[in-house]
Amino acid sequence: MISNVKVKVDQLAAVAPLSNGQMEYPVVDKMGNLFTANWQTRLAMAGKLFSLDLGTAGTLLAGNHDIDADQPEFVVAVDSGWLIPVSLNISVASECDADADQTHLLVVADRTQAEAAGATATVETALNLLDGGDSFGGRCYSVVTGNLTAVTEADILYSKIFASVLTTSGHVDTSVNAEYQWTHPRFLAGPCQILGYCVGVGAAQVSEFIGNFVFAHLPESWVTTS
Repeated sequence: MISNVKVKVDQLAAVAPLSNGQMEYPVVDKMGNLFTANWQTRLAMAGKLFSLDLGTAGTLLAGNHDIDADQPEFVVAVDSGWLIPVSLNISVASECDADADQTHLLVVADRTQAEAAGATATVETALNLLDGGDSFGGRCYSVVTGNLTAVTEADILYSKIFASVLTTSGHVDTSVNAEYQWTHPRFLAGPCQILGYCVGVGAAQVSEFIGNFVFAHLPESWVTTS
C-alpha cells in the first residue's frame, strides 16, 4: 500500500509557538527539503535573534581598570518579554605587569531591572540576524562611564580569568578569548538586563576589548511559566 503524506511549505520566517498537544504538519522548504533546526536557528529565522557588535576592525574599545559592577563594558536591557543569551565571541587584552595581575571576562544577568535610556555610556545598536527584520525593542550600551542604577548580579552567565605569575621584574601582555555558545536557553523575564565586564584587575593600564554578543528577545506570550 502506498500512502501520500502532505507537508506544509513554509518560508520559515514567521515562526510562532504552538499550543501543547497541537497537531502540525511537518515543514519543508521551497525546494521540498524536510526542514529541522535547533532552537537558535529557529529563533533567527523568526527574526528574534540580535547581534551586538563591540568595536570595529582596527578599533578596540577601552575597558575599566578593575571591575566596577555599576560600570560594565556592555549592557543589553529589555523592559518586557524574555531575554536569552545565545553566544559570545569576545577578546580582552590587558597588560599584566606584576605577579597575580589578572584579566577578567565576566557576563552576568540582573533580573531586577532594565537600565533606562540616558545612561552615561555609548549607545549601541543591536542588529537583527534576519536582515530586514524588526529592530531590537530594548536598549544596548557599551563602555559605561557613569554608574548605572545599582546592579543586582543574580546570575553568572559566563566567566573567564587569566592570572599572571611573575618571579622577576617585567610584564606580560595578555589576552583572554571567549568563544562560547549557551547549550540551553536561560529565560530572563523583563524588566531585566545582561551585563558584560572586560577588565584588567590590578594591571597598570585599562583593558581593551572587541567582539560580539548574540541574544534573543521574545514576546512575553511566547513563553509560559505554568
